[in-house]
Amino acid sequence: MGAIVKISCTSCDSQWTRQTGCGILHGTLSAVKGFFPERTRQKLDAYEADTELPMFDFGYRLAVCEGCGEVVSVPVIKLLDKGKEYTGVCEKCGGQAELIDNIGETKCPVCHKLSLSEEDYGFWD
Repeated sequence: MGAIVKISCTSCDSQWTRQTGCGILHGTLSAVKGFFPERTRQKLDAYEADTELPMFDFGYRLAVCEGCGEVVSVPVIKLLDKGKEYTGVCEKCGGQAELIDNIGETKCPVCHKLSLSEEDYGFWD
């Protein structure tokens, strides 16, 4: 089950509500590889064709997109037996988004101050 989080900036009052994690329908590689750009899909197709039992971890993670000035959720897949990780693009503008590792150390994409906070808001599946 995934989580819904609310990200707020205490400096400029910007807010975003985003989904993180994954749902029950994200349990197969075939179900999730369509969330990635064509080049990544081709790599995932090749991995799936060469692997009898694909071992992967998938989920949506928070990221900052400087292209559209938003906190967004992007799909991330880790191929556990290959040690590779692929990150999708911003769903709003198609740009590259930088994953957020620590919300307290991430600058707000609107005012560029270190004033973001995160709170749990709900669940999704």
